Amino acid sequence: MSVALTVSVAPARADDEAAAIAGAIAIIGLAALAHNKNHYQEGYKPNGENETAAFERGYRDGLHNEPYDSRHSSTAYGQGFDAGHKERSNRLAHKQRDIAGVKVPSAAAQSCVNEASSSWGVGRHDVHIVNAGQEGADNFYIELASGHKHVICGTNSQGQVFNLRNGRM
Repeated sequence: MSVALTVSVAPARADDEAAAIAGAIAIIGLAALAHNKNHYQEGYKPNGENETAAFERGYRDGLHNEPYDSRHSSTAYGQGFDAGHKERSNRLAHKQRDIAGVKVPSAAAQSCVNEASSSWGVGRHDVHIVNAGQEGADNFYIELASGHKHVICGTNSQGQVFNLRNGRM
């Protein structure tokens, strides 16, 4: 069975296309801004769409380990580049269960990631284990990061969280 479909389209005006593109960019910029709010260093926030776009461009370059683009550098681009490098470092730090020589039990890691993601209002995939330590037979201290935020989570091997505090190990 074959079906033929004929569509008649009136030519779009250039103004309408430009407005649609600008609207799409604004929506993408707002979504990116909301997604990366934890990637802003304390005291910095892009002002407007152009700075948000520059931050996002820098963030992508840093995240994907691209060289710093000094030809199109700005404060927003530099902040984004630093945030992207930080996120790349966070993502690569927890690729294994053996963090800094400590075998972190799965239940402990999952509980701490859940606590941090809930506390920061981000998804679990945005929280990364970057360091760990063990105190005694069953106490683990796990450092988690999301962007520039860091927290230390105290837990046992069953995943019972007994301490959550801001900072680094």
